[in-house]
Parts: sequence; C-alpha cells; structure tokens
Amino acid sequence: MTTFKLLVDSKHAKVFADLGSAARVDGPRLTRYVWEADEIAPDIRGRILRVTEGGHTAFYLPVREWKAAFFDMDSTVIAQESIVELAKAAGKENEVALITEQAMAGLLDFTSALRERVRMLSGLPDSVIAAVSKRLTINSGMTELGAFAKQKGIKLYLVSGGFNALASGIARTLGFEGFIANELDSENGVLTGNLRGTIINAESKALFLKETCARLNIHLNDTLTIGDGANDLLMMQASGAAIGYFPKKVLLPHLHGAIFHDHRDLIHVL
Repeated sequence: MTTFKLLVDSKHAKVFADLGSAARVDGPRLTRYVWEADEIAPDIRGRILRVTEGGHTAFYLPVREWKAAFFDMDSTVIAQESIVELAKAAGKENEVALITEQAMAGLLDFTSALRERVRMLSGLPDSVIAAVSKRLTINSGMTELGAFAKQKGIKLYLVSGGFNALASGIARTLGFEGFIANELDSENGVLTGNLRGTIINAESKALFLKETCARLNIHLNDTLTIGDGANDLLMMQASGAAIGYFPKKVLLPHLHGAIFHDHRDLIHVL
C-alpha cells in the first residue's frame, strides 16, 4: 500500500470528500487529504484534472523520500519570460511575447520558435543581459520551497529553455545544485542573433533529468518536476511526479496536478 497526499483549493474540496478525513492548511485556503491505496485511481486523477482545468489548485503526491527536483525557469521559478525581457531592448517585445506564448502552448515547434526569437535580438549590446538579470523576480514562495526541499535533502536543478547568463544567477541565488540553459552568441560585445551549442528543448530537458539521475544514482521515480509549458512535457513525463505551476492547458492531462497560487503549496505534501 502507498500513502498519498492530495492538496486542493478548499472551495473544491468536496469533490474529494470520499477520500476520508480532511485537514485545513494555510488557514482555510487549502484542504489536504491523506489516504492509502495500491495506486492512484483514474477517477481521482479525473477529478483533479477537472479542478485544474478551471484554474484552481489541486495535486497529489505519493509519500516517499524524494531525491531531486527539476524546475523550469521562465514563468515557473521566475515571474518573467526572460527572452521577452531581452526583446524589450530591441523593440520586439510584442512579437517575441506572441511567439513565446504559442510555443509554450505547444502550437509551435520550440526549437524553430527559439531560433526565430533569438534572431530578433541581433545587434543588441550583450550588456543588456546584465540589465535584464536585475529585473528578474523570483515567484512567490519559491525561496521558501527551495529552502524546505534542501532541508529534506532534495537536490534542486534549474532546467531552462532560456539563457545561461540569466539562469546561472537564478540558480546561484536559490542555492540550486546545477542548471542547464541555452548560450547566446556574441561578437565584440554584440549579440549575433544566434545560439551556441546544443539547443535546450524538450528532448534536452528530459535528457538532462535522466543523465543527472544516472550520475547521482537516483531513480527517476524519486524525482519531482515543476513546469508550465509544452517544452517541459517530456521531462515531466520522465519523472516520478509532475506538478504544473500556472501550466498551459496542454500539460494538464499529463500532470499529478497544478498549483495556481504559491510555490509554498508544495511544502504541504512533501
């Protein structure tokens, strides 16, 4: 038998009343259920999906000793889409934001969309990267979640389709064990509109998860993934549990649920 914990927006808690005793957490806002079963019933996953499709928090985790957590960066760990912030300096904010939204919703091929957006940055001084890094903000509760996870011995990794120059600072600020992201090309202090090396797309994210776990001798079932867009799907499917953070609808059927409030919500089921 496995012990499961489910957290749900209290306004929708009655959907899960048959699971047994409930406890309020974070004041009256959230309700937590704990129960034992051989496996999670498809009907419960269906109920979680219906709640999250309405934009309300609901997710579950099996109780186990989690070893590592892998986070997307843009709009998950940080509040912004970093490439949109860079595009502001080029006067291309609206164009890049539209392509980004479509790519994250799974409507465009990520790699092609990334190359198209990076081309719009051509000619910018690379000093704009440092300026943008100062504007990036950590999403609510992420600092607390990271500290709590590290206290429990969970290793933290940042897995980003954004850029090394920005991801490195975020990973360092939050005390993550490591990160992976794309490398912007520049010559003589000017962005060329190209990328160097391997593109960090959906396949690369999943590979980073698997290779990191192999290196650390961590079973994939003992990993958590947290993300919001289509580019996170393969990584999330490879992990032991996948939680969306304000996720695009394309992700919802594949998740253990979603958070639509604050990263600290995850603390209540770890």
